[in-house]
Amino acid sequence: MSGKSYAHQLDAKNRMRIPAKLREELGSNYSITVGTGGCLYVYTAKEMEEVENKLKKINAYREKQLKAARFILSNVFKPEEDKQGRFILPDHLRKFAKIDKNIMVFKGPNCVEIWSEEVWNEYFSDVNFEDLADALDALDSND
Repeated sequence: MSGKSYAHQLDAKNRMRIPAKLREELGSNYSITVGTGGCLYVYTAKEMEEVENKLKKINAYREKQLKAARFILSNVFKPEEDKQGRFILPDHLRKFAKIDKNIMVFKGPNCVEIWSEEVWNEYFSDVNFEDLADALDALDSND
C-alpha cells in the first residue's frame, strides 16, 4: 500500500480508530509505541517481534542504546478495540505525541504512524525539496 494519510479525531473519551484499510493490514494483534519526529509507531505483531529482537542485540553497556531500548519497550501498548474498532489511546502516548484532538494516521515507509495534526504540520512546515532529493539520492548510493 502506498503512503496515505487519514485525518481523524479523538472522541470525548480519548478513543480513536485506525482506518479500516490500515487496520486490515495490521491484523488484530498490533502494538503502538513511541516513534521519531514526535509520532507514534504502530507495528504488526511480526514487526513488533522484529523490533524486540533487534533491541535484544544492543550493547547493555552503551547507555544511549540501553536508554533507547528501555524507552521504546516501556511504552509498548497493545490496543483492545471495541466493536466499532475504537480504542483508548493511553495518556502517556497522547502526551508524548502531543495529541489533543486532531490526528493524522499515516502509512509510513516502515509502519503505520499516528501524529498530532499540529505536530504533523509543523514537521513538514520547512520542507526543502533539495534536501529531500539529497536524502533520496543517498539511498541509491547505499545499494
